[in-house]
Amino acid sequence: MVTLVVGKLKQRLRPLLLPGLVGLVLLYTADQLLTGERGIVTWRVMKAQITDLDQQVSDLKHDIFRLESHIARLRGIKETDGSLTPPDKDFIDELVRRELGYLKPGEKVILINTLNPAP
Repeated sequence: MVTLVVGKLKQRLRPLLLPGLVGLVLLYTADQLLTGERGIVTWRVMKAQITDLDQQVSDLKHDIFRLESHIARLRGIKETDGSLTPPDKDFIDELVRRELGYLKPGEKVILINTLNPAP
């Protein structure tokens, strides 16, 4: 009797085996397409990271240009004939005053509190 029930069960399930396997493969493929290592979600995250890194590269290029400009002003600018112009004394004076806090005799400093302005 048990053998008869198992035989009937096999006959009923056999036509469902292939569609069931195909369905499982499709579900796995859809999951990998959405959330897999190379899926849509990962692709969008990586695209946002690329945009962020492109902005960082742009900022760094701007900083490099600014620093190269400062270096050229401190060393002197190379002319087309190969000679160097003298360093920019006003720029050097500005840097010394701003970065090192030097003053000329008789000058006064007025400090302005920009963090907590008075009401």
